[in-house]
Amino acid sequence: MKMSKFSIKKKSKEIPTEAVIAYSKGNMLEKIGKKDQAIQSYIIAGNQNHVKAQYRLGELYLERKQYVEAEKWFSLSYKNGKEDSAFDLGNMYYNIEGYEYALYWYEKQALNGDLRCQNNLGIVHFKLRDFHNAEKWLKTAAHGNDGVACFNIGNLYMALEREEDAIEFYKKGHILGNNECKYNLAILYMQKNMEKEAVSLYKQLYKSGYEKGCYNLGLYMEANGNIDDAIRYYKKSADKGHVESQYRLAYLYDEKDLYEDAIDYYKEAIDSNHSMAKLRLGNLYNRKNTIESAKLYYDLASNDSLVEAKNNFAGLYFEEKNYEKAIKYYEEAIMDGCKVAVENLGDLYYQTKDYQQAISYYLRNSNFVTCQKKLADIYVEAENLDEAILWYKKAANNNDKESSYKVGLIYEDLNNLEEAKKYYLMATDENHLNAKLHLGRIYYEEGNLEESKKMLDVCANEKNAYAEHMVGLIYENYYNDHTNAKYWYERSKNQGLVESIFNLGQISLKLEDDEVAKKYFKQGVELGNRDSEYMLAGLYLKKGRTMYKELADEGLFNSKDIYDSIPEFKLNTDSFLVPKFVEFIETKIEEEEYIPNYILDIQEDLSNKYEKRIDKMLVENRLGYK
Repeated sequence: MKMSKFSIKKKSKEIPTEAVIAYSKGNMLEKIGKKDQAIQSYIIAGNQNHVKAQYRLGELYLERKQYVEAEKWFSLSYKNGKEDSAFDLGNMYYNIEGYEYALYWYEKQALNGDLRCQNNLGIVHFKLRDFHNAEKWLKTAAHGNDGVACFNIGNLYMALEREEDAIEFYKKGHILGNNECKYNLAILYMQKNMEKEAVSLYKQLYKSGYEKGCYNLGLYMEANGNIDDAIRYYKKSADKGHVESQYRLAYLYDEKDLYEDAIDYYKEAIDSNHSMAKLRLGNLYNRKNTIESAKLYYDLASNDSLVEAKNNFAGLYFEEKNYEKAIKYYEEAIMDGCKVAVENLGDLYYQTKDYQQAISYYLRNSNFVTCQKKLADIYVEAENLDEAILWYKKAANNNDKESSYKVGLIYEDLNNLEEAKKYYLMATDENHLNAKLHLGRIYYEEGNLEESKKMLDVCANEKNAYAEHMVGLIYENYYNDHTNAKYWYERSKNQGLVESIFNLGQISLKLEDDEVAKKYFKQGVELGNRDSEYMLAGLYLKKGRTMYKELADEGLFNSKDIYDSIPEFKLNTDSFLVPKFVEFIETKIEEEEYIPNYILDIQEDLSNKYEKRIDKMLVENRLGYK
């Protein structure tokens, strides 16, 4: 306790022996838990002006909220020199909002220099909106180096919009070691973009274990990507019971896949009824496929009206094909404004083949690309191509390349090649390979070989056999570049295209290399290609006629008759083959069961998560202040 400047302590009177004995007896009875009997002994001593007994009676009656009796005994002890009694009476009346009486008692000791009473007196005046006297007494205590008073007058000045004056006293309180002053000053520094100064104060608060300071420092570090530091700062305040620190710490452990630690701190935050901790713990268990635990925490979070939890809770039932419960929770989430739940419920009806219901929910999210695509898919299944085109176009206009491609496919099937090209081109802007492949084929068939090659080159370099062959064909027939043609034919040949083998044979004939041509045609024959068989037979016929001509020139047997009977045969080296059009095959994992959209990535604005400035006045009591 801070010492008064003056003392009104009276000369101690002789205390009767009976009073001393009664006090000691009361003390003993209190120690063994017999408070009622102790009070009776204290009363005997108090009635004989035993100050300690009077003061203790004041305390005991105050504990029991028997304010009249407490006031009686504190007053008597004060008259007998127990100065603390005025302080206690002031606090008693302050706590029961008897502010006029509080003023009376605080002032008695405030005038004697008791800093605590000066501080509390200033607070009572503040409560009564007497800002002049509030300032007077708080300033007096602050100038007496009372750190709590420095904090309180800082708050008074903030309330009066005198920020610079507030900072002055927060600074003084900070020097005196008052944590609340450090904390509020740090917040004001942060608001002024004096981050270095703020962080310095927060680090001081961290060393002293001040929870709000630890938390704000952790939040600052997390927001700036210093996760390990954030964990360290959060942990100190989390372990002291700061709920938001427990939650943030759990989240960071969760992100680091430190699941056991994450679960522990989520549960600690949940013990204080932290809603987001319930949701994120449910998500953790969901990801770990611990479904019953996930359900438990989604249920708890749903009861706190978290729409994400209701959506995710419904999703678990959806996967279990418990459609009744899934629909119940989806509808609750939808009523609370959850757009994801609208689409999920549409998916549920789609999966159960209730297409009309599915359409009705997708239409509620008709600005979502995913819903536009699903609507289009339903209409394709129903062979309603007009509606399918309408919805694919909406998705395409929202930069969905797959929808652009699908519109192109529909128009190509309808032989509307101009519209098909338009939408294929939209898809190629996003490097859609199959759209490039279709465009390459259309351009080739239109005779636009340069544009065809631009599209097919990309696909050929991605090892599409059809594209490799067609690039070879363009090199052969458009550029007359046999070297590059052979290169691409060889690549497509190695992927099993017999048409490429045939075309390689034809190039060899053009280059007058019949033996190489024969080799390729033989390969084609082995693969069952009749065109290769025809050309190979022609080569054999050509070879036979040449041989009989040589024999006839030598007059051997009837060679001339045979030579004359063999018709002159000219091989057509200008023919070529085009393979069957084959798209890129998308890599697909084995068909899996539908999984609904879970809301797992929950965005939280950290800038709104900081603990705020403490603007509540701190009243000093015997235990410190609160």
